Amino acid sequence: MLTFWRVQFPSTVLVLATLLNAGCGGPVSPPTRFFLLTSLPAQEERVKPGVNRQQGLVVELEPVEIPQYLNRPEMVTRAGGNRLRLERLNQWAGDFKEDIGRVTLENLSRMLDSDRVVILPNRAESALDFRLATTINRFEPDENGQVALDARWTLFDGKGGVLLTRHTRVSARADKPDDHESLVGAMSRTLGMLNREMGEAILAQSGKGKAK
Repeated sequence: MLTFWRVQFPSTVLVLATLLNAGCGGPVSPPTRFFLLTSLPAQEERVKPGVNRQQGLVVELEPVEIPQYLNRPEMVTRAGGNRLRLERLNQWAGDFKEDIGRVTLENLSRMLDSDRVVILPNRAESALDFRLATTINRFEPDENGQVALDARWTLFDGKGGVLLTRHTRVSARADKPDDHESLVGAMSRTLGMLNREMGEAILAQSGKGKAK
């Protein structure tokens, strides 16, 4: 004869089991957000009618150099004079160093009305007019939303001779210091300021006047 046993669990045990099951997934962490630098607004590209961009200046850009502390997927903010903070939930969508180069190429192409701006190791197909080398010493926002960009850059002629070397320091403040999208917007503006100075120097050396 089969005997069935009924086990009576105390109510406190049932409650504890329910809580354990509910919490087995752990706390839900906020999602990681990804950002890209952006080039100058399209309305700033005031191309003259009839300009053939395929016949513009030929400029090769050396890969930009950045400090090791910026060469990482996380956004970096300066939390004090000597202290940095890694934004683990706010990261670059691609390689930050390559992103700076991409935006610089886009900005200079617009300013020079030229589709013949390339980043090494890609080589220009036509005779080279200029080569540009850039080293960034600092490029991050602080805790107040102020972005500082410090860079040294050298412009060479087509044969490798040095035409000029400059040290550029520019800054911009984010509209919303606590919003990372606003911070990236301010970073894009400072990079645009640097690129505009570069574009003006290239046009001056080419005898074509000031950048648009």
